[in-house]
Amino acid sequence: MQSIVIGLITITLSMSLVNGLQVSILSQELPSDQNQLQELLSKNLDYVHKADISTSTMTVLLNGISLNQSDFILLYDSTPFASKGHVATNLPCDTDNPYNPLFNFLVGRAPDLFVMPLGYIEQISNPGKMCVYHGQFGFGDPVTDVVLKYVGDDPITLGGPHSVVISTHEYYKPSTESLQELQHNDTSH
Repeated sequence: MQSIVIGLITITLSMSLVNGLQVSILSQELPSDQNQLQELLSKNLDYVHKADISTSTMTVLLNGISLNQSDFILLYDSTPFASKGHVATNLPCDTDNPYNPLFNFLVGRAPDLFVMPLGYIEQISNPGKMCVYHGQFGFGDPVTDVVLKYVGDDPITLGGPHSVVISTHEYYKPSTESLQELQHNDTSH
């Protein structure tokens, strides 16, 4: 009897390796093939879809935009869905201290936004004219909004090469309600 059980386990493991794609009802990874996805959803009643994994990229050209201190530009809003992603930007910077950007990226769920840490990419930057910064968002608290805020002292007008690229990798419905959802669900007013 023991040899039969070991044989069945061996066959199961071998088939898993040969088939390559083993999707269980507990797996949150989606198959890339549409037919496999349909089969997964139709045959497994206890499957809970958590997120869509797809890549979307948006480039925002900032040429000619003038900003004063604390002015901001709303770059991205995916409400009610949160997303995970990456920001790459080419912006003016301080010649003496390019590691301290003149702009902050605020991310989160409005009105709860926080400053996203940025990494300065020295190899492709030209301090005084343009600096390249990268940052990740959504790998902690849910992010539905991305805002570019000018934190420099003097008014600024952005030029031709200045831009922001936002790439999103995953969309999901946050488990907690946003302020907007709380306001719409509040019937006491």
